[in-house]
Amino acid sequence: MLRANDLLHQMSSDFGMLTSHLHGIVRTAPIRYKVFYIPKRSGGLRELAQPAREVKAIQRWLMERLEPLLPLHEAATAYRAGASIKSNALRHVESDYLLKMDFTNFFPSILMTDIVRHLETHCGQQYDASAIKLIAYVCTWAPKRQGPLRLCIGAPSSPLLSNSVMFDFDRRLMDFAAHDQITYTRYADDLSLSARTSGALNAYPKLVAELTESLEYPKLALNTKKTVFASRAGRRIITGVTLTSDHQISIGRARKREIRAMHHRMTMDQLNLDEQKRLAGLISFAEDIEPGFSAWLTKTTEA
Repeated sequence: MLRANDLLHQMSSDFGMLTSHLHGIVRTAPIRYKVFYIPKRSGGLRELAQPAREVKAIQRWLMERLEPLLPLHEAATAYRAGASIKSNALRHVESDYLLKMDFTNFFPSILMTDIVRHLETHCGQQYDASAIKLIAYVCTWAPKRQGPLRLCIGAPSSPLLSNSVMFDFDRRLMDFAAHDQITYTRYADDLSLSARTSGALNAYPKLVAELTESLEYPKLALNTKKTVFASRAGRRIITGVTLTSDHQISIGRARKREIRAMHHRMTMDQLNLDEQKRLAGLISFAEDIEPGFSAWLTKTTEA
């Protein structure tokens, strides 16, 4: 069973760094973050933070060792090899009815104490209490240098830890959903449940709320303002991908109009470099969701 000192010695050897120097980085890891803000689609600003380069390296090193040990549920579709918003949406493509829910402040709600409890349960045979505490400590952030320590969206360790910490939630909700012939996926904090039968999803907002409340860890809250029911008669959008009435996926009419307008402006030399990069990203996204989109775009622009 590895102790904290064993981990530090292994890291210092792999990084070619003095153990005393590494210990200094680990000790101050939760405050070695750069904070920045990006606009929210709903208005206002979203606070993000990224750990310093040396803290990122330590977190990645730790996750390489933890990944084989930590449980991940098949319903968790974000941050995994081969997973994407496209594959997440495709799981729901045969449905006619959709329920979308999400959590408020998902990553910051997962605390160091939650990580410790989770690692004790699933990695306690490999790591002792001192090593588990070190791992949880170096992978969490102290906003404004204050506790409690919590996960940060921009840390490379947060995707694996958040997905795994939600394993029990995903397992229990999937059991309910499978019994009712409902499809369930979770893309980070976005929950999607879909069904072919009218009314099959009606009880699920309450069920999900009760399940969330019953969790031993983490303590999460649902953003009820974002709970949405949709049917094939209207717009059904999952993580930015539209489910069409004929059981296909699409980028949606609004996104197509935006891309076509930007592409036309590009042919007129009216896009700056940043706009050109954004257009390239949008076209790549559209081609992934709807193969043949690039050829269609060229054809319609030339028409």
